[in-house]
Amino acid sequence: MTETLTAVEALFQEAAKLARETLERNADRDHPVVHHLEPEELKRTIELELPRSPRGVEAALEAARKTLHYSVATGHPRFLNQLFGGSDAPAVLGEWISALTNTSMYTFEAAPVGTVVELAILERLAEYVGWKDAEGVLAPGGSIANLMAVLCARHARFPHVKREGLRAEDRPVMFVSAEAHYSLARAAMVCGIGLDGCVEVPVDEVGRMRPEALERAIAEAKAAGRTPFLVAATVGTTVPGAFDPVGAIAEIARRDGLWLHVDGSYGGSVLFSRRHRGLVDGVELADSVAWNPHKMMGVPLACAALLVREPRTLVATLGMNADYLFHEDGSDDWNLGDRSLQCGRRVDALKLWFSWQVVGDEGYEQRIDTLFEQAGRFRKLIQEREGFRLVREQEGTNVCFRYLPPTHRDASGEKRDRAEHEATLSIRDAMAREGSFLVNYATLDGAATFRLVASNPLTSDEDLAALLDRIEA
Repeated sequence: MTETLTAVEALFQEAAKLARETLERNADRDHPVVHHLEPEELKRTIELELPRSPRGVEAALEAARKTLHYSVATGHPRFLNQLFGGSDAPAVLGEWISALTNTSMYTFEAAPVGTVVELAILERLAEYVGWKDAEGVLAPGGSIANLMAVLCARHARFPHVKREGLRAEDRPVMFVSAEAHYSLARAAMVCGIGLDGCVEVPVDEVGRMRPEALERAIAEAKAAGRTPFLVAATVGTTVPGAFDPVGAIAEIARRDGLWLHVDGSYGGSVLFSRRHRGLVDGVELADSVAWNPHKMMGVPLACAALLVREPRTLVATLGMNADYLFHEDGSDDWNLGDRSLQCGRRVDALKLWFSWQVVGDEGYEQRIDTLFEQAGRFRKLIQEREGFRLVREQEGTNVCFRYLPPTHRDASGEKRDRAEHEATLSIRDAMAREGSFLVNYATLDGAATFRLVASNPLTSDEDLAALLDRIEA
């Protein structure tokens, strides 16, 4: 027994050392964002063979070292690739405690601390939306939160579906921004509505849903014999970072009897910022809101919430009342399993709770404001450099831009767009392979476009200027 405890103690001491070294490397600009290897080479290097005989604790530690060495350093100030970034040590501690307790979030009996913590966090998030006595649950990402919201909306309009399935005469149709996250269209597919039942509403020059186009789309669907039941507004679209006009969309949804879902997976965190929360005016009028603290708030993946304005909605939609879990002496108020699509569910609340203890509301507000300022300064750097140009008017923390090499500076129109498109693809690939920067690209307005995400407060103006230097080089 003593030998086992000694081995465990040594394991966690070494793990703490690895964690410290990883956080130190994340802050080191001389350390690459990623040591890039092609898939087959990576398989050989990290030795994936699973042994028949035990190899001991050192084998796990060696696997941990290789994992950390070849993984993308998402906490690095030059990781600008996704809608998340940075490092949060208290939240990592929360992840470790979740694994150490190894419980599941279906009943208070199984997860007493996790249950009360999750409910307290959901209550605070709902207060920021503008709700009291709301319902909610943590989900493994914004995609699942969006799916549960569509299920709730479908249940509200077609309650017979839970037992009977859709009827031929139901013909449901839902409406999303043309630049909404693909998870909403996939939710339509999963829910039996079909991709053709998910209508994409045109956007304006920034990327925001056009309310007048939504009204036309609803009218056309009704004229075709369809039954509109949901509209999803997005606050913080994936590529341009646009914020749909929630207030105007809410008026249309209320008038036509539609469920209003706000996908705030990315941009919901602006609710912490007194300076920027005007971007989500009207969010309190929604029926449901998805919000991912693992994005702008910097909490490690995955930490996402679905909030629903009317209590008991999730339970009515998803509840199965499995008697081997939910006993008669229990209370639905404290047993969260019937609020979720999952049965086994991690205690994701601890990492957000630990982080919130250290940072506080004021710290999150400062973080959000810092990211907006960072994006603003980068746009200014782009405007000052020859060959670079911003794509679209921009309002969030994404910066979409293109670069035109000197040999093509006399090009215009389609030729210029083509040259920028090819430059984006080749330059981005070269930077990813060398590991100097990770910055993503997407097709926007017909051509490949760099998309920088301001997600790490430690990214400096020098880092941003170095990125432009590297693109030029």
